Amino acid sequence: MKNIAIVLFGSLALVIASCKAKSSTKTASNTSVTQNMVANGEQTIKYRLVVSFTSHASGIDATKYDLILNYIKGHAKKPAYDELPMGREGERDVCMLLKEMNSSEQKTFIEEIKKLAQGSDRVVINENLERTKRAQ
Repeated sequence: MKNIAIVLFGSLALVIASCKAKSSTKTASNTSVTQNMVANGEQTIKYRLVVSFTSHASGIDATKYDLILNYIKGHAKKPAYDELPMGREGERDVCMLLKEMNSSEQKTFIEEIKKLAQGSDRVVINENLERTKRAQ
């Protein structure tokens, strides 16, 4: 009877130790990923508007880029933006939170940007998109 109790107690102790080890592994793993993101200077941000300038082996649509950037810079609300480079042919995302505007102003602004981008297969408009911003 003593032997059975010792074996059961030992088995129970191993199961508990195993569960704690798995829990510790998950925590350690999550912590190291977070630290790497902070150490690399990366930050994931959900932007209200992302204007992507893509390339099909011929560079970005420079005319549309200038047109859209001039519209953003000349807008009365002066929306802040981040330019996130992506490739070797000038590909980039122009990302905006649009916190300077209320909801209806944001909609109007986005519609204007879409109008400016029309006719180009190298300009892509996305709303509410998460992007990773790296330290520069």
